[in-house]
Amino acid sequence: MMLMEILHIAYFPPWSGWLLQIMTRLNGSPSATLKSRMEAWGSTPLSEMGSALASKMSMLGRVLRRFDQQMRHLTDELKDQSDATLREMVREKVAHTTADEALPYEILVEVDSFFFESRSAYEILGQFLRGFFKRILAEDVSESEIIKLLEEEQIDSRWIKQLRDHCVLFFHNTAPWIALEVVSWEPRRFELLVLKMLVPNDTRDMIRFKELVEIYRGFAASMAALHRFVLKKIEEFEARDAREVIA
Repeated sequence: MMLMEILHIAYFPPWSGWLLQIMTRLNGSPSATLKSRMEAWGSTPLSEMGSALASKMSMLGRVLRRFDQQMRHLTDELKDQSDATLREMVREKVAHTTADEALPYEILVEVDSFFFESRSAYEILGQFLRGFFKRILAEDVSESEIIKLLEEEQIDSRWIKQLRDHCVLFFHNTAPWIALEVVSWEPRRFELLVLKMLVPNDTRDMIRFKELVEIYRGFAASMAALHRFVLKKIEEFEARDAREVIA
C-alpha cells in the first residue's frame, strides 16, 4: 500500500497548561515509581486523551467567542427598531425577521455547539481521569466520587445534570430555537432564551442564558478543582511511596 503524504498542522491549545502542569509535576517527582510511569506516558492512551481534552476545552472557548459575536450582530440590528415597534411585536406575538436570514441559524449553530462541545469535553475529562488514576496512581475513581469532591469544594455540581439533560434533548429529540426575553425597556435590555419547543407552553420549555453561563462557569470551576485534586493525590502517593522506601 502506498503511503500517504500528509502535511500536519501544529496545535497550541490555550488549555494545554492544565495538563502540562500535571505532567511537569510528575516528571520532577521524587517518587521513582511515578517518574517511571510518567516515562511511559507517550505510549499510553493518556497522551491522546490529554491532548483531546486540552483541544476540546479550547474549542469550547472558540464557540463562546463566536456566539458572542453573533449575538452582538442581533443586538445591533435591533437598535434600528423603535421601542414602540418592538413593544407591539411582543404584544401581538409577531416574530422579528432578521435582515440576514442566516443569522438565527448562525446563533443556533453556536448554541448547539456549546452543548455538544461541553458534553464531549466532560466525557473526555472523565475518561482521562479514570485512565490517569489507574495508570499513574494505581487507583480507581468514579463519576460519583468526582461529583462528591466538587461538592466538598463548594462547587455547585447541578451543571452536570443540566448539561446531560439538555444534550439528551437536543441530540436525540429536537432542535433548539431562540427567542429574546425582555428584561427591561428602559434601558432596553434583552437576554437570550433557548427554546425546547418552537412554541413553548411555559418557562419549563425554555433555557435562560443565565443557565448556559452557569454551566460554563461550573465546568471551568470544576476543572480548576480537579487540577488541585490531581496534584494533591500525587503528593499523597509520593508520601506513601517514601514511607515504603524507608521501611
